[in-house]
Amino acid sequence: MQRYFAIPLLLVAAIIQASVVPYFRVGAAGPDLVLILVVARTLLSGPVDGAYWAIFGGVLQDWLNGFPTGTTALALVVVMGVVSVASPVSRQNLIAPLVGAAIGTFAYHAVLIVLFVIQQRPVDIVFTLTAISLPGAFFNLILIVPFFRIMGRFTITARVGRLE
Repeated sequence: MQRYFAIPLLLVAAIIQASVVPYFRVGAAGPDLVLILVVARTLLSGPVDGAYWAIFGGVLQDWLNGFPTGTTALALVVVMGVVSVASPVSRQNLIAPLVGAAIGTFAYHAVLIVLFVIQQRPVDIVFTLTAISLPGAFFNLILIVPFFRIMGRFTITARVGRLE
């Protein structure tokens, strides 16, 4: 049942990411809401649920940003794979989401850079890493803890509901 909850939540996050977040950027960087949701979900529920969230969220972002379908989904699946090494964790754990958000941000941008180079899209690698990835990781570090805690409450509630 929770997998069906992913679609509307990721749709809202992707729409906010494409329409509202650009107005809250510092320089070229801003938070990546779909990435934060994928990292939080993977840490809370493991790689299977994380993969669903990564694929749905990535395809939605591709559609809204005009990227070739699957580009962002592949980057998010790689992030999910990297983060799933530490999953699942307790919702009281605050270190794992911070580490996951930081490593996930850099892994996400590294995969996107490689995919854009393969697609022969122009990419300034130094600019991307210094002006987008580094400040973006800072934004994601700030937002991951509240997202992780809120999603943890719903994940625990759902697990209890399944056991009854």
